Amino acid sequence: MDKMNNRFFRVYRSESGDRHYLGKISAFLADRPGSLAELAVIFKQYSINIIFFYYDRSVHPNRVLLEVKSSTDTALSQVYDELSTHNLLDAGLKADTSALGVFDTRNILKIEVGLEHKPGTLGDFAGLLARHDANVIHMEYNEELSDTSAKIALFTQDPEEVDKLLKDINAHGYYYSIIYKGAGHKEIEDVIGLNLTERFFFKLKSLLKTEDISRLKKLIDSSHKMTDTLLKFSNEAGKHYEEGNIITNVLTFASVSLMNTGTNFSYRRLPSLTFDNVIFHAFRMPTGGNIYILQGGGDMVMIDSSYGLYYEDVKTMLRGNCLDPSLIGKIYLTHADADHSGLSGYFSGEFGSRVYLHKDTRGIIENENRAWGSGSPISDLNHYFTVLVNEFTKLSIPGNWIEYRNNFIPHESGFVLIDEFTFCGQTYKILESLGGHTPGQVFIFSHDSGLIFTGDYLLNIESLGPEERDILNYPKFMMTSTNVNSLLFRREMDMLKEFIGRFDAEVGKSGKDAIVVPGHGDYYSFRTVFQP
Repeated sequence: MDKMNNRFFRVYRSESGDRHYLGKISAFLADRPGSLAELAVIFKQYSINIIFFYYDRSVHPNRVLLEVKSSTDTALSQVYDELSTHNLLDAGLKADTSALGVFDTRNILKIEVGLEHKPGTLGDFAGLLARHDANVIHMEYNEELSDTSAKIALFTQDPEEVDKLLKDINAHGYYYSIIYKGAGHKEIEDVIGLNLTERFFFKLKSLLKTEDISRLKKLIDSSHKMTDTLLKFSNEAGKHYEEGNIITNVLTFASVSLMNTGTNFSYRRLPSLTFDNVIFHAFRMPTGGNIYILQGGGDMVMIDSSYGLYYEDVKTMLRGNCLDPSLIGKIYLTHADADHSGLSGYFSGEFGSRVYLHKDTRGIIENENRAWGSGSPISDLNHYFTVLVNEFTKLSIPGNWIEYRNNFIPHESGFVLIDEFTFCGQTYKILESLGGHTPGQVFIFSHDSGLIFTGDYLLNIESLGPEERDILNYPKFMMTSTNVNSLLFRREMDMLKEFIGRFDAEVGKSGKDAIVVPGHGDYYSFRTVFQP
């Protein structure tokens, strides 16, 4: 018996006075139809009764936990030898919890079936499933809870095989009740055994409202990096959440953007403003950050860009508003988040636009981690989030982007003045934030126009619709906070409001208003919002 008392196969003598032996076994099976039948037959041929069975493919597609009862330890020893011979106790099998094997809810069946409590029953039923090429993805049987029924979730290769299987089960005299069958009333999330990638697939299918399986498979299969990152993100998020559907938020965040490209692309153009020789244009994207254009003297400057996946749509949008995208000579970015920087590389590649960013964003870009250099306790979570968002939204930042000059001149606002640029005779100064939202955030302002670009600070929440507010909240739901340092962010907000109050008074002397230009929502006059 000593040979059996190991990590994967342990035997215990009954303490009730009878001569039964209890075996606890961790078996390792191939994730394919028929594996369960092959395992169960081994116990059947030695008249060993299975009293506990648990398998969850989503947790480990190869591990089955069993408890069995035998009248002799000899039978258990023979089973041990049999399992060892077939390498069914080998823990070296790598668990692939990301394989996309289920594409259609109609292929899925979950039932509670009555099984006679005697050796061989499970083997017989598993053999019936194997004849229909049904792959079990979850099974739970516990003699102590019910010695006459088991809950089983499975999928077939063909939707029509589900009905054939049910008829065969009935023909063999098994009693069963259907818990889930195809597109029934229960949500797919209720089906245990689907792995993360499969849940991802069905959620994306639902959100994109498409039956184009090849397109969805291509979207998922196109990036092993994305799938791996999704798994890591979910695991890391589990360290910071006790509840919440992480995957739903990732998918919603991504799919809403995907749905709004091409013929579905829409935008909102805010009223243009004229400041001497400069015309200010503002465009709100379907998702992501706003795009701002300064136009004058046959040249244009872009301040912040939106997601990269909107590039072709944005060019069409600009041309439709009599703005030639080839004239965008420079792009100044407030920070490196994908919803503010994602288009810049495409403009640089096609039109030679020069792109400017804070030096601290170099680590963010190279390491794909929006919290890089911040010392944030959720830095790993921010990394996986950044990779996912960059991948979904087709981020492109040119490799030859230019650092702001970093003059480090103390400013009366409490921030540091690091650079400035001129456009059509107007001077725009660049303040370095303290990094509460993300390292390398800057604010851009001009006394000549009264404009101050605040990125993700001082948003006009009232100008956002319900869907836009939801979209902005997805990162918060996924990371516990959109800010790498929320305490510092709140301090910066107070500093920024105080500074803009003084700035408004200064530009007011020449008859201008301080116009707050946030990364999301409408621009607005500072005094109308923050002064009674």
